[in-house]
Amino acid sequence: MSKKWIEIGLNILFWIFSSWLIIYSFSITEHLVDITDGIVSGNTEHSDDLINFFGIGQPIFALYFYIQFYFTQQFTDKSKFKSVLTKLIAGMALFLGLYIIVVKLFFLGYIHIVWFPSLWYGIFIFYTTVAIAYGLIKAWSKMEVDKRNLELINNQTELNLLRSQLHPHFLFNTMNNLLAMVDQDKNPKLAKSIDKLSGLLRYVVYENKSDFVPVSKEIQFIQGFSELHLLRFEDDEIDYKLNIKGSNDTQLIEKGILLSFVENAFKHGVQPEFNSFIHIDIDITNSPKFIFEIKNSMPPKIDFDRIGGYGLKSTKERLQLAYAKRHSLEIEENQNSFNVTLIINTDEGNNS
Repeated sequence: MSKKWIEIGLNILFWIFSSWLIIYSFSITEHLVDITDGIVSGNTEHSDDLINFFGIGQPIFALYFYIQFYFTQQFTDKSKFKSVLTKLIAGMALFLGLYIIVVKLFFLGYIHIVWFPSLWYGIFIFYTTVAIAYGLIKAWSKMEVDKRNLELINNQTELNLLRSQLHPHFLFNTMNNLLAMVDQDKNPKLAKSIDKLSGLLRYVVYENKSDFVPVSKEIQFIQGFSELHLLRFEDDEIDYKLNIKGSNDTQLIEKGILLSFVENAFKHGVQPEFNSFIHIDIDITNSPKFIFEIKNSMPPKIDFDRIGGYGLKSTKERLQLAYAKRHSLEIEENQNSFNVTLIINTDEGNNS
């Protein structure tokens, strides 16, 4: 049996038991004890008014309970704390108002109802406390699951990267050896390219062990990645631009979160002997907002090699887990261009 059905079953049992306890116990008006010939016997009398009152109230309590439970689960989004708290308080006020209206309209003439307002408030406090506690447990559980999923995706991403690099330590050492063998005076372009590739490997293998890195480091990484791809083309064959606006480059961002978009642009947006372009705009003017836009041309369709790369799907999953409700991603494809706009709130409660 799945956890979902177990949870539903426990909810049903909770309401059956609590409703029975409230209706049976709190509708008692008299408990008579009779002692005859040393034998003790008793008789309990229940008020039909109270049975009706609490019986009608339980479905309303259930509705109130799950509304408060739903609101409480939204505490996972720290930016909405005040909004959620306001909704919880408003829900309590509306429910208390509904109780007063129902009593005045339908139960004011029932004598026992006048005796038990504090008892009703006690039931109200009980269900409110349980609903909020239940919602907080679910919210905490969801946060833990999302955290574990993000770790799994990051681990898988790192594993895929290591596999695609064919033993990165070996490649890194080989790059250094090749760089030492190159005559930098006679072939400066080759020497610079090997040095840049070595720098990319160093970044991936040795530097930045944490999941989050400064924006400046990530920009340097995608710039080096782009320059290595540009080596395949003539100088005027691709209109490549990388524009950085602002200076808030110390804010932290999920490591490698931009790479799949740049990789996708070079893989599917450029083609030899075709008027191709890749334009990247990064706006870090207003910290903690990070805005990344990339536009690339759409050459005639060819059979693309799809081996390697992170993939847009994986990046979307990473964004959802790392920046849930703190990012927006728009992808637009038309006949002439492929456009991506990514906006991230990097404010860090996020990196905890």
